[in-house]
Formats: sequence, structure tokens, C-alpha cells
Amino acid sequence: MTTIAFYQYLIHFTVILTILITMAVYLLTSRRNAFGSELITDQRLRRKAGWLILIYAFIYLANIPMVLWLADDLQLLQMATVTVDMTIWCPVVLHFLLELLQDRRHWDNRLLLISVLAVMPLTGWLLTGYTWWKWAVYGMYIAEVVFFIGWYIRAAIAYHRFLADNYADLEHKEVTWSWIILSSMFFSLINYLLMLFQGDMQICVALSYILHFADILFIGIIVWYIDHQQVLEPLTAEAVAEELAMEEEADTDDTSNMLTNQPTKDDIIVIKTGALLRKHCEEAQLFLQHDLSLKTVAQVCNTNRTYLGRYFASQGLTYYTYINKLRINHFQSLYRETLKGENTPPTLQQLSIDSGFVSYTTFSRAFLACTGISVRQWLEQVKLEE
Repeated sequence: MTTIAFYQYLIHFTVILTILITMAVYLLTSRRNAFGSELITDQRLRRKAGWLILIYAFIYLANIPMVLWLADDLQLLQMATVTVDMTIWCPVVLHFLLELLQDRRHWDNRLLLISVLAVMPLTGWLLTGYTWWKWAVYGMYIAEVVFFIGWYIRAAIAYHRFLADNYADLEHKEVTWSWIILSSMFFSLINYLLMLFQGDMQICVALSYILHFADILFIGIIVWYIDHQQVLEPLTAEAVAEELAMEEEADTDDTSNMLTNQPTKDDIIVIKTGALLRKHCEEAQLFLQHDLSLKTVAQVCNTNRTYLGRYFASQGLTYYTYINKLRINHFQSLYRETLKGENTPPTLQQLSIDSGFVSYTTFSRAFLACTGISVRQWLEQVKLEE
């Protein structure tokens, strides 16, 4: 690398580091959302994201001497860069992305094991000098990334199910942002692989500029996501223990009832839970409450989330579908009443809010999901009926 090219690269690194450190300081010091609304965001996630970006800045700093010392040996430079990313960046990023899904687990030791294994191919190449170790490094990197992406997709799907089972309003809780983050990460991966399999130093430098832009985009999306993500209350240890005990008790009673051919306790639970929901949720119109969670419904019905979950499963519903079907039916009744009135009817936005939805956007998505047609198509049907 020529002196001019190196200084250009150094200036580029300085700009990237400035952006990264600014984002990290913002997350670590600011308690207000610069990009989001007045949501209560998770301060723990903000701190973790800040430290994650600082780790990334440290990796950028480590790349500067590596580029300077190994500029004449592109192959060794590529292998060293990949090994650093496999042992530090990839496991830390995956752990944090799981945290973004409010997965609240501690560090998974499998990530540490993968980090240790990632060092072995580079060590073998340095000790033996065999060329095939280079392909072992690249192969392990690709396998690690594919494994991490699969892990993240599985966790995101599970998180989506958790939201549907516990929340009626998914605004500021949607898992859609997770797919956007995954897409930006995949874009970075493609650029990274193109850079790895390139033998020309100048082309590698040009591709690294694109890669750094993709990385900044990835980090920026994470910061935006945190500023728009509402904090979710975790289950307490006492609540988890109580629900597990109830499940074990119900399973024991089901086994004994099967032997005597009597209705199982699970059947009785479903019947009683359905009656409680009709009384306290449907007839009392509890579903009109904004941001209604399964926990709140359980408290009002004087039951628990396990029994409610069994009832919804027996009906082939999720909690999200159950509440929003009630809200949509209420909206349809309100709209038909406005057609009969002589005064100026309220707007669709106001009717959706009066039906329990936090916004018209949330309402239109739920309407399409629950009815299979858009709000506009349903309005046209009503006009034809009238």
C-alpha cells in the first residue's frame, strides 16, 4: 500500500471511528430518545449497545496496525482479520441481537466455544504454513455466520410468537425491525466475502470502504431500533414458578382422569376460562383498553397466563388475534351506527382509536390479518350492502 493510499485509509478510519464513538456516547449517556418518541426504552439495552459499539471501535483501531504491518502479505492480513471477527465480533453481535429480542438470557457458553474454535485454523496455518488452512479459515467463518443467522432467525420467530401470545398491540414491539437488522447484516456479509476472495490489495481497500459503510448502516439501524423499542416487563421468578406448578398439577390430574374416562381438568379449565373472558373481557369491553397485555387480562379475570394460553390454543387463536377480533367487531358496529346517524360521522382514525387500537396503522394491519381483506375493501362491501 502506498503512503498516500495509507493516509487516505487512515482518514477513512478516523471518520468511521468518530461516528462509532458518537453513537456509543449517545447510548451510554442519553436517557432520552433522539430518534424515537417518548417511549420508555430499555436502559439496560442502551448500555449494552453502547459497549457493543465501543468494542467495534476497538476492532477498527486494531485493524490500523494490521493493515500497516501486513500490507505486503494480503493473505495473512485477510486471515488475521477474519479470525478477529470470528473470535470477538460475531459472538458478541449475536449475543446482543438476542438481547434486542428481549431474550434476557445470560451469556451462552456455546458462543465462547465457537470463539475458541475459530482461532484454530489460523494457528494451524502459522505453525505449518500449509495453504489449505486458509480455506479452513474461510470455511469456518462462513459456517459460523450461517449458524449465527440460523440461530437468530429461530429466536426471532420464537419472539414473534411470544408477542402474539402476550400482547394485543404490537406497535413498538414488532419483530419486523429484526428482519431489517438481519438484512443489513447480510449485506455486510456479502461485501466481506467479496473482500476475502479478492487477491488485489487496491480492490480490497475499495471493497472495505463499502463494507465499512454497510457496518455503519447496521449500527445505525440498531440505534434507531433501540430508540423505537418499548421495554417489556419480564416474568418474575415467582410467576414462572407458580405457572409451572399449575401446569404440573394439571398434567397429573389429566393422567388420573384419563384412567377413569372423566373430563380432564384441562377441559374444565378451558370452559371456566372461556366464561371468565366473556364476562370480564367481552361483556365489560376490557378489550377497548389501549396496550392491553395478557398479564392484565389474567389479573382482571383472576386467573393466570397459563390457563389463558390453554384456552386460546383450544380455540386455535393467539391472544393477539382474540383481542383484535373483538376490537374489529366493535369498529364495524361503530361504523354501521355512524352511517345511520344524522350528525357528521367521526373519521376512521377516531373510530379505530375508540375501538381500542393505539393508531390507525396498527388497526389497518390487524384488520387485514384478522379478516383477510383491507379496510378499504370492507368499506366498499358495506356501501354495496347499504
